[in-house]
Amino acid sequence: MENSGSLTGHILAQGWADTPADRPRTTRVLLVLVAALGLLVAISVLVVLLANNALDGLMGDVLNS
Repeated sequence: MENSGSLTGHILAQGWADTPADRPRTTRVLLVLVAALGLLVAISVLVVLLANNALDGLMGDVLNS
């Protein structure tokens, strides 16, 4: 085994195997991301509806005066 004497060479010479990511972990991460995106969309829709209702109330008062 050849060793260049550098720290990088020493670390690379350790021979850690490249293992693919576990399928269940990847699936779990994907499900969490989809759930977070769904929650974000739901909160955004709620904010838009509430803001629309509030602005409609303000403009209705101004227009009816």
